[in-house]
Amino acid sequence: MRHLLLLLPLLSSCAASPRSEAVAPPSDADRIVRDLCDKRLALLGEDSNHGSATTVAFKVELTRRLVEECQFDAFFIEAGTYDFLKIQTLLKAGQPVSDDRVAAAIGGLWANQEMAPLIPFLARHLRAGTLVAGGIDDQINRGTYAQKQMARELIPFLTGPRQAECGAALERHMAWRYDAAHPYTAETAKFILGCWTELASVLASSDVAATPERQVPLQMVRNLERNYTREVALMSQAPEQPGAPQDWSRSNARDHSMFMNLEWLLSQSPQPRKAIVWLATVHAAKDVTGVDADDRHRIPFGSYVHARFGEQAFVLGFSAHSGSYSLGNTPRTHALAPAAADSLEDWAFLDHTADTRYLDGRQLRDLGPRMARPLTYSWMKAPWATVMDGLLIFREERPPHPVPR
Repeated sequence: MRHLLLLLPLLSSCAASPRSEAVAPPSDADRIVRDLCDKRLALLGEDSNHGSATTVAFKVELTRRLVEECQFDAFFIEAGTYDFLKIQTLLKAGQPVSDDRVAAAIGGLWANQEMAPLIPFLARHLRAGTLVAGGIDDQINRGTYAQKQMARELIPFLTGPRQAECGAALERHMAWRYDAAHPYTAETAKFILGCWTELASVLASSDVAATPERQVPLQMVRNLERNYTREVALMSQAPEQPGAPQDWSRSNARDHSMFMNLEWLLSQSPQPRKAIVWLATVHAAKDVTGVDADDRHRIPFGSYVHARFGEQAFVLGFSAHSGSYSLGNTPRTHALAPAAADSLEDWAFLDHTADTRYLDGRQLRDLGPRMARPLTYSWMKAPWATVMDGLLIFREERPPHPVPR
């Protein structure tokens, strides 16, 4: 009896121990980090309007956690590749890279207060050599190195009369100095494409291409050649007829170009990298053939990633139950229509009190084909598990706050 009395305080202490308390379930953010942590590629989507502040703020914090907790060492974004290639050249030469240069490379589409905390984080890791960054798009961002200086640095690789001819045409085009005397026509686009094709041939020649310092200019010019090939096709095509199906060929060519850039960026490291890829979900999607909309004719960037990397890659999509968004950083906002009955967004918040609801791959498969709007904020029906590997739905989305000028 005496022994039992001596044990009572100890038993009481054990009963009050924190270990006996219920363990709180992991947050949606923790579940997403867990799902992404062991992947080689984390494709972080967003709506195709690029104007959803809640999504951007979440992705910024997720990027930080993937780098710090999961040892991701590359950050690639749906922005022009050219400024990032210039940053790479500067870093290799031991020259300083400012936060402003990193912000300019990312581009005005994400020049908002929600994105702002990511800039110094990326710049610090770039300068420390613990992270590489790259653009996967071949389009040219306005007000950047690509628009202002790149052509002048590339043209000297040409010789003879072509240097002056192409130099004048490219200078006018980059500054968009067209008028009645110098209109922008299909022939103009073809001439510019010819300049890039000739430059690519020069830089790829056997006596030049082997030089390491020529690899970055060659990569720039190959991107410009792909970009202007699509431009010539656009300028040369006949006007679309009313009611005709949408031509996805140029969009598909752009997505393939982005995948070519991803492959090149990954090939620059002798060791496999763990890369975050920041882009719209319409590009990140693994497969859209099951989508009940015209988008099913897309061949997205993510389909190439899925074919190449399989389960080593993870596509994360985002949507919202309600709220508003904008087109990039434009001031005009658009209200989201109420969540459609029995849509993923409607189902997600039935008897759910939190501000987010994360649906992992298993849940998406179990829910089957449903209406949802993670691609363009337009309702589409699809078996969403074939499109993405996880979907985070916010209770309320909002438009971004532009960075004060």
